[in-house]
Amino acid sequence: MTDPQTLIEVQKVTFGYRQEIVLDEVDLQIRASDYVAVIGPNGGGKTTLLKIILGLLRPWSGRVVLHPPAGRGRLGYVPQFFTFDREFPLRVLDVVLMGRLGARGLFHAYNAQDRRTVQEVLERMHLQKLEQAHITELSGGQLQRTLIARALVSDPAVLLLDEPTASVDAESREILRATLAEMNRRIPVIVVTHDVTAVSTDVKQFACVNRKLYYHGRAELTTELLEQVYGCPVEMIGHGLPHRVLVDHSGHEH
Repeated sequence: MTDPQTLIEVQKVTFGYRQEIVLDEVDLQIRASDYVAVIGPNGGGKTTLLKIILGLLRPWSGRVVLHPPAGRGRLGYVPQFFTFDREFPLRVLDVVLMGRLGARGLFHAYNAQDRRTVQEVLERMHLQKLEQAHITELSGGQLQRTLIARALVSDPAVLLLDEPTASVDAESREILRATLAEMNRRIPVIVVTHDVTAVSTDVKQFACVNRKLYYHGRAELTTELLEQVYGCPVEMIGHGLPHRVLVDHSGHEH
């Protein structure tokens, strides 16, 4: 019987591109209070796993089961910001308002509640002074915060983020960390990341993915496990805090 706290079940999912398998019989459960960091090497299937959960890709075999209150319309998604077209003529306010389209429908005007919600989220993300700025004027951190704000105004039941701290400044990183920790008091958060230090004080579970799911459990990792996942030597540095992961030779991500 499924745990009543489980919102997402990934069951024996296999998927690939052309003839190459990227995910091989992956099982994963996301519970109501989880904060999961998904780690692993480039090409290991991390982003693919998110897209399968979101329904953007259909698995070759296996399935994803969403339990209430989760549902396709209740999954908030923040892609890597460099996949977002920054040349499109939009202001910060326009981008964030787009997050309300699911509630309003494509051809319905935004109402007062939409605009109140957007203003509250802009303030939370420290973007209220930038709401009229064109997205081409934003730093990487400001754009990432804008994309997260767009996801938050949709009132998601689960929040999924792909490399939210990549190439962002220190101020934005701390705002993102605090925002995600606050969101996790209410909903589960799933973060694909190479930068474990940016979320390590708040993450509750790690999912180590490299074609297979090697580990899904508490925020405790061993050097041996990480070497198995990454296929190379890995240095674990604690300093009294939850671990961060560094790859200590050239040619590999960290």
